[in-house]
Amino acid sequence: MAAWPSTLPRPLTNGYALRPQDQVLRTEMEVGAGRTRRRTATRNDRVNVSWLMTDTQLAIFRTWFDNSAEAAGGASWFTTSLAIGTTGFTSITAKFIGPFEAKPLGGKRWSVTAELELR
Repeated sequence: MAAWPSTLPRPLTNGYALRPQDQVLRTEMEVGAGRTRRRTATRNDRVNVSWLMTDTQLAIFRTWFDNSAEAAGGASWFTTSLAIGTTGFTSITAKFIGPFEAKPLGGKRWSVTAELELR
């Protein structure tokens, strides 16, 4: 399994939000209360993350993201360090949900954002 490159920064915690996904499936009935049941016992949380990167770091990130043996364009799981509780940053398995976005900040700096699925 691929790993987040050690030469790249950790995500910023400003605006960081861990969003647990709904594990319950609800079926509405013609008459009476709807039925609910647990869809899965597996927890797949989602989180929006952002990084501040230099031009060089963005080039490393893009190469890693596109590499078939690494993130495979966002299709592969990878290990990274994220804040998921009160213990600070913890090693976790993640995968990109859709493409990342990189905005220039000037001075060869970039704001990179993405949504990750965690397991």
